[in-house]
Amino acid sequence: MTVSYNSEISSVSSFNFLRLMCRWRGSIWKSVLSELMMWITSYISLALFYHLVLFPKRFDEDNMVVKLFRWFNDGGTYFGKELHNYIPLTFMLAFFVSIIVARWRHMFANLGFIESIALTINATIVSNAEEAFLIRRNLIRYVCLAQVMVYRDISIRVRRRFPNMDSVKKAGFLFDNEEEMLNAIDLDYNKYWVPINWCVTLLNKANEKGYIISAPALCALHKEIKDFRGSLATLCNYDWCPIPIAYPQVVFFAVRIYFLFCLFSRQYIRNPNDGKEFEVIQMIVRPILTIIEFICILGWMKVAEALLNPLGEDDDDFETNFLIDKNIFTGMRIVDCFGQAPPLAQDMFSDPGALPIYSEESQRNYQSGALVGSVSHVTLAQTDENIHMVPLSPRLSSGDIHGHDRPSVRRRFKFGTASQAGSRASSFREHRLPRQDTIEGENNDGLELDYEKNLEEAAGSPTRNAVFFSNLSQISENDEDCPATAKTSVVSRV
Repeated sequence: MTVSYNSEISSVSSFNFLRLMCRWRGSIWKSVLSELMMWITSYISLALFYHLVLFPKRFDEDNMVVKLFRWFNDGGTYFGKELHNYIPLTFMLAFFVSIIVARWRHMFANLGFIESIALTINATIVSNAEEAFLIRRNLIRYVCLAQVMVYRDISIRVRRRFPNMDSVKKAGFLFDNEEEMLNAIDLDYNKYWVPINWCVTLLNKANEKGYIISAPALCALHKEIKDFRGSLATLCNYDWCPIPIAYPQVVFFAVRIYFLFCLFSRQYIRNPNDGKEFEVIQMIVRPILTIIEFICILGWMKVAEALLNPLGEDDDDFETNFLIDKNIFTGMRIVDCFGQAPPLAQDMFSDPGALPIYSEESQRNYQSGALVGSVSHVTLAQTDENIHMVPLSPRLSSGDIHGHDRPSVRRRFKFGTASQAGSRASSFREHRLPRQDTIEGENNDGLELDYEKNLEEAAGSPTRNAVFFSNLSQISENDEDCPATAKTSVVSRV
């Protein structure tokens, strides 16, 4: 059964952490407890063997115990320094868990819920005839039958509930004559499609008898049933083609090998030659830190292991049996309520002065959560203040034009249509700067080019277009060597 804890974290609190950590079902403690106890037992046994048996009373190089002691010290020191370099555990787990979570999310989105189909049936099959009533109910039952047939083959929980087709018939999803028709189909492959095919036949029959309001309505109902079948097919595909077995194997193997080597590398290594006394604090701190690392990494791996097949019998696996029951009863109730609606009445919200109503308890510590803009409270002018607005016409400015970093004007306008020239000309538009005199000393106020006006006229008249671009093409090939003010004058004169 899926473990729900949302109510315990409905608000931010310092005690939410404690509430979550004290849960047992589906918790990290339940997942890692058995392996953690095995690891702690092995660590303590190895530590006692090292300090009480291997640690020599006197050093004799020919003594086998002394050789084992030195081998243990060398191996523990080497593993402690190089273990992280040889096993990239964090990278492997992160990539693996990301794949598993994406797979789990897609499977959850394709479990298959009946409400959309049932409501579409009520919206499209609008007849009150007895036969139309039976068609609506049989459509729901056939869709749920297809779901049961699929779930029996991919979920062990549903398989335990329906070990054979006779149990499905006793549960009311299948009739005797329907079982005979199903068994009469000579096919070596699965028959999940048969109930869906029966739904298509019933829809065609309802359409022939005029129970369906229109052809678009028939298409909409067909699409709902097709989408439901597509969701079931997606679940089958995920069950049929799991993640390649080598991937979880290498991840699970790497995690366990890592902590197997930690039994040696995280021991308190003693060197009799350094003259230091036995440090009890080292015997306590090293295993505690390793246990914390063990819980985090192994718990991370257990999450991926539980999500690898969410249709199993773990605490956090999908409740497939509940979904089957919900679909059949909810779907039948929806189609039985066809044509039912309460009588029309005037509601309280028709009053222009109506206000939202809350319970008194909910408003004792009320804080406004209105959806407003982040700067809507900023006041830059009074409501009745007269703001002076001025027109702004983008012009070519001459202050920031440099010959070495701007292409020539001729290249900008030589090629392209009038519309393209207009887009190119717009690239010259910058904020207006004070006008400068040309190199001859004359003022260019009266000669500035109004780009928008000239381009509009050029686009409307081929003659004007030709004249305009021919004037531009007469600009000198060496205009890039001209000063910026000279280039401004040339453009203005054109």
